[in-house]
Amino acid sequence: MVLDMQDMYVGEGRDKALYPYETKELIKNVNKRIEAYEPEAVIYVKSIKKGLFGGAMPKAGTTDADFVRNLKVVSKNIYEKNKPDAFSNEILFEFVRARGVKELELVGVDGGTSVGMTAVSAVADGDLRVIFCEPAIGTLQHDKAMKCREKIKKTRMTSSFEV
Repeated sequence: MVLDMQDMYVGEGRDKALYPYETKELIKNVNKRIEAYEPEAVIYVKSIKKGLFGGAMPKAGTTDADFVRNLKVVSKNIYEKNKPDAFSNEILFEFVRARGVKELELVGVDGGTSVGMTAVSAVADGDLRVIFCEPAIGTLQHDKAMKCREKIKKTRMTSSFEV
């Protein structure tokens, strides 16, 4: 599952003070993980602002909401969310459940928000095993990322440092 790899967060024109990710390396590593799977197994999730509020999320239809240039998009499994947890989108949750997914690799941004909260939900609500490919996850607030990981039972999580 590829989370929030959008122009607003990792694009060249992003606010680098807010999102100071090492984007070239991150995009390269995310693409390597995408290539490791059959195209139909890859799921993309975009953050989209809903209504007037929505925090630091781009509005639908704007370039900020587009996938970052050079991201490999290999499937039509593209979902939107308006909360950090991707599984707050019930349609996505049903898609994963209907496919009988037991294990989910998470990549993208941010390790302390969308990636972390999606992982917590995947384990708690979906009974899934979660894999983190650390070089393919951009994280700004490492303390938040660690708190999310502490919530996950150690038997349900694997971290990899190889791309």
